[in-house]
Amino acid sequence: MQLSWLVILVLSSASSCVAFAFAAYKQGLAVKRWGCLALILGPLTYPLFSAHKHLADVKLARYGGYRIKC
Repeated sequence: MQLSWLVILVLSSASSCVAFAFAAYKQGLAVKRWGCLALILGPLTYPLFSAHKHLADVKLARYGGYRIKC
């Protein structure tokens, strides 16, 4: 019974690693950092990732200079 929880934990962390690395690549964030963090924390990485993505979007909107001028 304890072995099955360990297998579930390892598979969850591995799948989270792949998913967050792909999401970080798609959003233009550091792939290795988010992949390693997801490997360690598993699905608990999601709130950190979404907050960091939001802050990166705000920073880009403020200082990126891609505003549309009419």
